[in-house]
Amino acid sequence: MEKNSKHIDFSLLAKYLAEEINSEEQKLVNDWIHASGENHKEFEDLKKIWNSLDNTGKEKNINIENEWKYNRQLIHVAEQNSKTIFLKAILRIAAAVILGVGITLAGIKYKTYLYVTTKTAETKEIKLPDGSMVTLNAGSKLAYNKKSYGKESRIMKLKGEAYFEVEKNIEHPFIIQLDEAEVRVLGTSFNVKAYKKMNVIEVTVSEGKVSLYDREVKQKKVIASKGEKAEFNKQLAVVKKYSNTDRNYKSWKTRTIVFQNDSMSTIVRTLESVYHKKIVLEDDSLNACTLTTSFKDEDLHTVLKVLESALDLKIRMEKNEIIISGEGC
Repeated sequence: MEKNSKHIDFSLLAKYLAEEINSEEQKLVNDWIHASGENHKEFEDLKKIWNSLDNTGKEKNINIENEWKYNRQLIHVAEQNSKTIFLKAILRIAAAVILGVGITLAGIKYKTYLYVTTKTAETKEIKLPDGSMVTLNAGSKLAYNKKSYGKESRIMKLKGEAYFEVEKNIEHPFIIQLDEAEVRVLGTSFNVKAYKKMNVIEVTVSEGKVSLYDREVKQKKVIASKGEKAEFNKQLAVVKKYSNTDRNYKSWKTRTIVFQNDSMSTIVRTLESVYHKKIVLEDDSLNACTLTTSFKDEDLHTVLKVLESALDLKIRMEKNEIIISGEGC
């Protein structure tokens, strides 16, 4: 296949999206995607449909033989006619059948992938087939190919936040695919925070080294070591690293919180992360208040009582929000 080819075998694209592709095939797909803006757009259209199968794939009941015959005819016409028909062919295939393979995209995704999700205020601990451990924070989703993980690759997808303790494997790097960026390590411990509503993806390293890079332009990357934080700005597509100053970055996992002369804004941000409750300071003057204390496995009610007493605050609940008021410090 020439680099500037207009069309590509859709079974190859499906394997690419399912992450069941070898390095040579991956290069073919990447070359095709970047050969033109038209190819890139067609791939993005297909990827959106692929991702949408999370909600629709299980309900599909497709006659493979009939769809296969229909799509062969449709693609033959599409290759000789308009771009509109060609795109319709892509959409039909994405919802029905991979050319030459006879398996639905939905079927591939749900048969080969293991999904782990967490609800609000819920965390889960997962032991991966290679012995690596993942602790998934609330409102998050983790997925990996259960057939190839640990054998051909160690690739997973993450939406939300998770803490990773990765077993070392030089042959198969550990790769976390996020919406706009990727994380790559050999073996280490680190925290990834990549909620969709956040403008910045954060990777905070506890042990070893972690590479964070732009998924589209892999040359945009930084390598963060123990005690450092790597950030990817989604809007600017910029990757940077800093010294980590947040001692409570994994308190949501350890349930241990340490405040050392921290301001109320920092305290609120930490408590929201650990207890998944919206906390509002009624007056900006409260930011001048600071606190030095620590908590271990305490519930939110106990923590708030300590704040009330130590800083002479008033705390109330309104419309599922915790409102903190007082005269300030």
